[in-house]
Amino acid sequence: MRVGRPWTTFGREGRARCALFALGLGLGLTGCSAPSGDEASARQESPLVADASLRPPRAVDSLLSLFDQTASVVEGEVTDVRSEFSPRTGPWTVVTLGNVRAHLGAAPRELRLKQAGGLLPDGRQLVVSHVPRFVRGARYVVFLRNTGWSLSPVLDEHAFRVESVGGREVLVGAEGGLVSGLGSAGVRQTAPVFETVDLMGARPAMRAEAQALGAAPEALEREAFLSLLQNHLRARGLTVAGAFREEPVTTASSLSVPVTPAVANPAAPRAVPLQPERDIPPGQP
Repeated sequence: MRVGRPWTTFGREGRARCALFALGLGLGLTGCSAPSGDEASARQESPLVADASLRPPRAVDSLLSLFDQTASVVEGEVTDVRSEFSPRTGPWTVVTLGNVRAHLGAAPRELRLKQAGGLLPDGRQLVVSHVPRFVRGARYVVFLRNTGWSLSPVLDEHAFRVESVGGREVLVGAEGGLVSGLGSAGVRQTAPVFETVDLMGARPAMRAEAQALGAAPEALEREAFLSLLQNHLRARGLTVAGAFREEPVTTASSLSVPVTPAVANPAAPRAVPLQPERDIPPGQP
């Protein structure tokens, strides 16, 4: 789903990079110029992976499409969150998960999740929609892609933070809702119970109205949800398969950016809220 209008799709890496920074920094398209010495040297870096054999990502619009694009479901603690920047590929945020264990599929003991967006050299942030934000020190249950990707290796924002609510360990989604089960459309969640994670990655508080109502009884405990996943796959003779890849690919999808910068959030005036499309091929909703 594309957010915001108008949209321009850039097929070539150079034009996409030029548009990202010219538009994101408010310089206008005329701000693109010949590469400087730093930019020229940056082009000597290894290119992004381009592998025609990789499955392209698809929209996650059902439980089956979720399982079909899952390499593994892992649980781990966020031990580090840091920014990387390259004049060629822009800012990235690298999240490190430690003490990782795989509930479905396989995974190493430590994982690096490299996601589009992050700090720019002038201190501002490039904010990318549909990319989950992680809280340092928190524990997460994460669905990892088995397809190519260009924004995040996390499958459709399926990174659920472990929180304690009413003495129970529950899972919190990107919008603050609690995981409550599985349905034909995918993972079900309640109305928001927690605030969303801010740009600084602070641990969100529970919403005042949720505190007044008490614990959400419809929310599944962490262990119950993981058992439900495993039982659902087993009952239908399904399995998760494929390999998780740490690096983005050039063939995963085109990158769409708004022609004019979005209005910055007043609470975070130094944010540059560009909104590329989800990690799905062009032409799909």
